[in-house]
Amino acid sequence: MNIPAERLPGQLARGLAALYVVVGDEPLGAQEAADAIRAAAREAGHGERNVFTAQGRVNWQGLFASGDHFSLFGERRLTEIRIPSGKPGIDGAKALEAYAARLPADTLTLISLPGLDWKAMQSRWFAALAKSGVVVEVKPVDRSALPDWIDRRLSKQGLRAERAALEFLADQVEGNLLAAQQEIDKLALLLPTGTVTLADVEHAVVDVSRLEADALQDALYAGNGVRFVQIVADLRDAGEAVPAILWQVSSAVQLLLRLKLALEQGENLSGLMRTLWGRDKQRVPQIERALKRLSLTQVETALADLALIDRQAKGLERVGDPWDTLLRVGMTLAEPVGNGKR
Repeated sequence: MNIPAERLPGQLARGLAALYVVVGDEPLGAQEAADAIRAAAREAGHGERNVFTAQGRVNWQGLFASGDHFSLFGERRLTEIRIPSGKPGIDGAKALEAYAARLPADTLTLISLPGLDWKAMQSRWFAALAKSGVVVEVKPVDRSALPDWIDRRLSKQGLRAERAALEFLADQVEGNLLAAQQEIDKLALLLPTGTVTLADVEHAVVDVSRLEADALQDALYAGNGVRFVQIVADLRDAGEAVPAILWQVSSAVQLLLRLKLALEQGENLSGLMRTLWGRDKQRVPQIERALKRLSLTQVETALADLALIDRQAKGLERVGDPWDTLLRVGMTLAEPVGNGKR
């Protein structure tokens, strides 16, 4: 069965299938579809998770044979199979057909594929997967539909934007849904619930100067704590609002967390770097060094502090100063003195 990604929540609510295939080149849509399937699997008791990435020479028979063994703790399992190239090869195609014909018991299987051409979509192995499970097609959002897409996302944050504001945002992100979601998250941080005007959006987009924002994120990725402190102090003295700066730091920390988690799950570093866009694409060497330098605990601690800053800036947390907490984030991610990681 083939369904568009928009229909996935309804399908999951009606009951889980044994096999899901997420196919598409739109990063945000593919990520959200896979996350929704994982969440539904956890709620259904699939507590054990195995992740396999098919790259290079793959022992397909050995990979699928693992599904025939009972779980060590008798738990339901979630098995993820990622095929970044979308080309399993002759052996992989045969193995996928055989696997689809005999799905393992107590196991939900999630297969992730990039966008496929018509020939691959009509192949025997893909047809076998579609017959045994649910194919979730993730497609880009057309420019004409993008303002309404942004509007729906803003409404979930308690914001209703004027049409001119939606068109402005759509032009700014140029069809990149990850960029659009980042702008939506930024507006949710900066603005109170209610109507969003064009002036609000224009001000939010340029709230912190590009040079200062780039320098702040560069210092964070490089682990240059002294430079980070200097930039934050300059922005504070210039009268910048904490939420505007918070968004810039949050964007970098959330990216690091997403990449660290993907690496923990067996993703390939070079493959992950190819998913970056815009200014982050130019920062690939810095980001790679940051990922090697920082532990997952450090990144998670920084993210928790950023949530605290948000509460402090909104007056929901009476203890502590948001500027001081922001400086602590910089120190948490700073290059440690000596050779060991904290």
